[in-house]
Amino acid sequence: MLEGVFSDEVRVASAPIEDRIDSLFPEELASIRQASPARRAEFSTGRWLARKLLVELGCPPVAIPRDRDRSPRWPDDWVGSITHSGQACAAAVAPASGFLGIGIDLEPDEAVKPGLERMICYGAELDWVAAAGAAERGRRCRAVFSAKEAVYKAFHPRTRRVWRFVDVAVEIDLVSDSFRARLPADAGTPSIEGRVLRRNGWIISGVAWAG
Repeated sequence: MLEGVFSDEVRVASAPIEDRIDSLFPEELASIRQASPARRAEFSTGRWLARKLLVELGCPPVAIPRDRDRSPRWPDDWVGSITHSGQACAAAVAPASGFLGIGIDLEPDEAVKPGLERMICYGAELDWVAAAGAAERGRRCRAVFSAKEAVYKAFHPRTRRVWRFVDVAVEIDLVSDSFRARLPADAGTPSIEGRVLRRNGWIISGVAWAG
């Protein structure tokens, strides 16, 4: 399902969400001690999966604690991203020597609730969504949402800025399964390209910010 989302330099994998509390380091466990069972399962699966990928790339097993803004704090010399939706979780990691940031997002390939289009999409994005048939518009909006989420996850660890949906403008090409995003002035680069794929009932978006 994740084939083609990133280049070979980025390691990516998915797994079903399960209770993997026993795999957590003490500092990871401390941040979710009061969380619901569902949240504990999401968190522990994400850390377990990301740590597995890091080990495959040569990083010794280390904690991936939660930062003050609740995002993962990756070990030195590594970048990554974790996403979960429904009963599925995915993670992507890469060496910081080649990438400044990685973003991955997983969404059900379903229409958003009516009215959300104007909270997520702006300008040409709204035109692109409106150009589709009634049954397709909500799914296109979901694709825009997913692409923006992947972009945010790739850049937030460095910018530490909270971008709004209006701050990032995406152009999606469903034929090539790709998108281009125009970014805010504080991003460090004016634009970036990414992938957005529809597979097996899911929308998967990925952004690799090369260093």
